[in-house]
Amino acid sequence: MDSKAMNVILVAVIVLSVQLPTSAIPTADHFGVEDTSGYKDTHVLIPVNITNPQNGLIQCIIFNISYTNSVIKVVDVHQGILTSNWEYSTYNNFDWGTWVVVGGSGNPIQNGLSGSVVVLNFSVVGEPGETTKMNLSDIQLSDEDGSLVGTAPAKNGTFTILSSTPALVFDTGAGTYPSISGVHTGTITPNKKITVSKLYTYSCPGTGGHSEYVRIWNESWTIASGNWAGYRHGWQNITFDNSFTLKSGELYNYTLHTGSYPQIIHKKTFPVPEGEITCTKFTDANGKVYHDWIPAIKLFL
Repeated sequence: MDSKAMNVILVAVIVLSVQLPTSAIPTADHFGVEDTSGYKDTHVLIPVNITNPQNGLIQCIIFNISYTNSVIKVVDVHQGILTSNWEYSTYNNFDWGTWVVVGGSGNPIQNGLSGSVVVLNFSVVGEPGETTKMNLSDIQLSDEDGSLVGTAPAKNGTFTILSSTPALVFDTGAGTYPSISGVHTGTITPNKKITVSKLYTYSCPGTGGHSEYVRIWNESWTIASGNWAGYRHGWQNITFDNSFTLKSGELYNYTLHTGSYPQIIHKKTFPVPEGEITCTKFTDANGKVYHDWIPAIKLFL
C-alpha cells in the first residue's frame, strides 16, 4: 500500500473517530407543545412532549419556554408520563418566560418512546382575545451520566385566551404512570359550585384506560352513579342519567372502578384550581392496596 493510500485511510479513521460520538448524542424528531387555549382567571395544564427520541437513553432534560407573562404565567411544573418516577422537576420564572429542569434517578426515556416529559401549569392572567407564542429554546437532552448532551428541533405553540365564559369543571388534569385497573375511593371538596353531567377519565397513551363505574355521595345519600357504555364515541366518558350540582365547600365521597390503564396522580391529597381530591384507598386488580393513587378525572357538564 502506498503512502498516499495510507494517508487517506488515516484521515478517514480520524474523521470517524470524531464523528461517531456525535451520532450517539441523544436527540428526537420534535420537542415542544401544542397550540392551546383557555379562559381568563383559570389554570391550564400544558404537556411538553418529546417525539421519537433516538441515540440512547435520556435521563435529564433542560429547556427554556418563552411567552408573554402578561398573558400567561407558569405557576407549577410536574413530571410527565415518561418522567413520572424521576427524582425532581424544578423551574425559575423570568421576564421572558420560564427555565425548566427535570431529572434525577428513575427510568430513563428509551429510544422511540414518545410522550410528555413535564406538564406546565399556566395561570391565565391576560384578557380575552389576547395571544402569546410559546417558543422553546436551549433544549438539552442528557444521557445517564451527563457525558452526552444533545438537542432536538423545537415544536412551538400559541396560547389564546378565549372570550366566552366557561362552564366550571372539576379537573385534576393529566396523571402519570405507573397504572393498573382497580377500585378507587376518596373524597372531593369543590371550592366552587360545579354542575356535572359527565365524568371523563384520562387514559395512558396508547391504552383504553377508562372508568367502568362511578358513585358520588355525601353523608346522607347517593347523589349520582353511572356505568360505562363501552368503546364507542366518547368512550373515556361516563354520562350520568341526570345532571347534578356539587356545592362549594362541601365534602363528597367517590367510588370509581377503572379498566385498562387510566392515568394516576400518585399523591394522597391533590389540590386543583376547583378544590381538592384525596385518595382514601385504592385496591388494584391484583388485590394490592395503596393510599396515594388518585384517578386523573374531570367532572363537567
